[in-house]
Amino acid sequence: MKNETVVLITGCSTGIGRELCKILFDQGYTVVATARNVEALKDLPASLKLSLDVTQRESIYAGINEVISRFHKIDILVNNAGYSIRGALEEINVMSAKSMFDVNVLGIINMIQAVVPEMRKKRSGKIINIGSISGKFVQPINGAYCASKFAVEALSDALRLELHSYNIQVTVIEPGPIKTNFFKTLDNNSIDLMSNLNSCYSGFYESDARMRNTQIPTDPEVAAKAISDIISKRRMNPRYKVAVPFTYSMITHFPDSLKEYLLKKLYIR
Repeated sequence: MKNETVVLITGCSTGIGRELCKILFDQGYTVVATARNVEALKDLPASLKLSLDVTQRESIYAGINEVISRFHKIDILVNNAGYSIRGALEEINVMSAKSMFDVNVLGIINMIQAVVPEMRKKRSGKIINIGSISGKFVQPINGAYCASKFAVEALSDALRLELHSYNIQVTVIEPGPIKTNFFKTLDNNSIDLMSNLNSCYSGFYESDARMRNTQIPTDPEVAAKAISDIISKRRMNPRYKVAVPFTYSMITHFPDSLKEYLLKKLYIR
C-alpha cells in the first residue's frame, strides 16, 4: 500500500543501500535510488533511479531538482554512500584518504545542504546517516576510515541540534561487518600496501587479514530490515547499533586503557 513518503537513498548499487531500496519499495514508500553509475540500478525496484555523485554538487542538485519536480518533496534522506581504505597512517596514500573523506564525510554535508532546505519548507523530515561501529572505537591500520566514521557521528549530533526546531530528526546507524562488496572494494583500494611484506607494519596487516577471514558478516538484507524498522519509528533515537557482534558492542563501553590493551593483544604478535 502506497504511503506517499519519499525516501532518497545514496549508494544503492550494492549492499545495504540496495537492500534498503527493495524493502522500502515493497513497503510502499516512494523510493529514489541513486548511484554514481545509474546502470548499476537497472534491476532494482524503485520509484525513480538517478545518477548521483555525492562529491559533485552539480550532480546532487540536478538529482534533487528531478525529485522535487516529480514528487514535490523529500521526506527521508539516507546517506549511505561510503567506502574504506586501509593502511598504517605512516604509509597510507594521502590523496586516497582525501578521496575517501570526500565521499564518507563531505558527501554527507553536500547532501544535507541540498536536501535540508526542502525539508525545512515542510517543517518535517528524517535524516539517516550510515556510520559504522568503527566510528565508536579505532583499530590499527584502519585509522583513516575510523576517522571518517567518527566524523559521521559528530556531524549527526551537530545536525540533530541544529534542526531540532524544524522538526527534522537525525540519527546515525552503526553497523558491524556486513556481507557486501565493501571488503572487496577495500581490498582493491589497499591490496598493494597491505601485501607489502617489507613494511614495518606487515604484522598489523597480517593480523587484520586473519581477523577479517574469521569474521562472520551479517547479510545486508538483515541490516537493511533493521534500518527500515528504525526509519518507520515516529521518533528516532540519536544512534542505533545494527548487526554488531557482541564483543564489538562491549568494546565500545570499555575505558580507553582496556580498549588499547585488548587491541594490542589482537594485533601485536
